[in-house]
Amino acid sequence: MARIVFELDIDATPKEIVEALDTQRGIAGWWTEEVSAPGGTGSQMTLGFPGRALLPFELRVDQVNEQSVRWSSVGEFPHHWVGTQIIWTLTSKPDGTGTTVHFNHDGWATDEGPLPMSAMTWGQLMGSLKAFVETGTGAPLYRKE
Repeated sequence: MARIVFELDIDATPKEIVEALDTQRGIAGWWTEEVSAPGGTGSQMTLGFPGRALLPFELRVDQVNEQSVRWSSVGEFPHHWVGTQIIWTLTSKPDGTGTTVHFNHDGWATDEGPLPMSAMTWGQLMGSLKAFVETGTGAPLYRKE
């Protein structure tokens, strides 16, 4: 199985990062403004990308706490995400200067095909997440007009 992995430091508490990962306002601030995300373990997110994706992405929230957020792809689109998991592991830095975020999109069938493009997109989104949490302004892939 292939996976996408990133690690970055964010100048914020784990609680602030969880708010960006598990609320509608948070997801809209760094990923896409067309989002339905009630938040909490067991909830389901629907993310739209008009003009970029044919169907919305559907993710189930499997775990939410200040150490880890885990999502599972439960929709039929994008087809290469079917059966994958997205795991965010949050570790407070010992010196109190923020949080190390370890990102893992796991369960890909192969590292060929759409995985490299998805990795590039996740890389852009990591920067958007960091900016959103630290400054309140991210760079979502889709903004409503």
